[in-house]
Amino acid sequence: MNFTQQGLPKVGTVIKGKSPVSCLSYHEQGTHLYVASKADSTLRVVDCQHGVSEIALKFDIDGINLVEATHHNQCLLIGGDNGMQPVGERNSLCYLSLHDNKILRQFRGHSGDINDISMSPVDDSFLTCSSDKTMKLWDLKQAGPVAEMTTPKSGSGMTLGDGAPHASYDSTGLVFGVTAPLDQGAGHLIHLYDARQYGNGAFAELKLERSSIIKAIQQKVSSPHIAEELGSAEWSGMKFNKSGKGLLVTTKKGIAFMLDGYDGSVTNVFTVNGSSEPMAACLSSDDKSVLCSGEHGAVIAYDSGTGVLLKKLEGKTGHVGCIASNPKFAQIASSCTDTALWLW
Repeated sequence: MNFTQQGLPKVGTVIKGKSPVSCLSYHEQGTHLYVASKADSTLRVVDCQHGVSEIALKFDIDGINLVEATHHNQCLLIGGDNGMQPVGERNSLCYLSLHDNKILRQFRGHSGDINDISMSPVDDSFLTCSSDKTMKLWDLKQAGPVAEMTTPKSGSGMTLGDGAPHASYDSTGLVFGVTAPLDQGAGHLIHLYDARQYGNGAFAELKLERSSIIKAIQQKVSSPHIAEELGSAEWSGMKFNKSGKGLLVTTKKGIAFMLDGYDGSVTNVFTVNGSSEPMAACLSSDDKSVLCSGEHGAVIAYDSGTGVLLKKLEGKTGHVGCIASNPKFAQIASSCTDTALWLW
């Protein structure tokens, strides 16, 4: 994806919506994009090759705020608030068949809101993280969890904070990472596991102190007050880049950053004038760029290695809350209420 080309990418199509989009997920073959909207509990299936919305489904589940593509292009994992559901059905995920609009299986076990789903790229395993401070490993073929792990603990005895943990597989499916905040905003722990031997515990335990985050931000933001505020932002997600050598972290304020996958240090910071809006961000499918939500509905492309701004894409009117990169084709998706597909 070359963001230095004149006039490219450009908006190929816009899929209209009625409420802000809460989650985007591309199928691994790049042919379909799944769009979830929490406010009206709707799910849209977008044909990426023809730029049309094939299906729009509305659910009784309260607030569909998570969607994750599986290896089958007609089956998805979806999750919502479930606050009005019976106690035994809250904090659960549904395995949905789009072919006949049926729930094939429900995955129950978390006692708090689920904030992350990460599908293994090699098999039917997937990870979930929850505000109950646990991470569970599941298999699509069985209802109960395969394994449960508590949030990473610090060997130095430091206590954990109130923020939610996050988990993600790397591109090979051989490693997954889990992160959790430390108490009083002291920083974050990142534990890396061998997906085949997770029972042996983490093979790497990384610690990122808040002071290190703030120091990196100060190189991008002139105001010490803003740097302090952004450095304390709650994390909203963590994803490996394709090589596995880096981790992209998004936050609930206007900042995202790349971490070194070996020592956890901050290698790049991405922010837009110290904005306090939640930062949506993703890596391009070739790992060369980081795409972030900017001011006034823009999408900003940065060089993932140098942090240099490559291009500002202007085409949306509302704040971009979700960004995704097509894994197979030269296409990206950005959403506020409507979803734009950008093409080369």
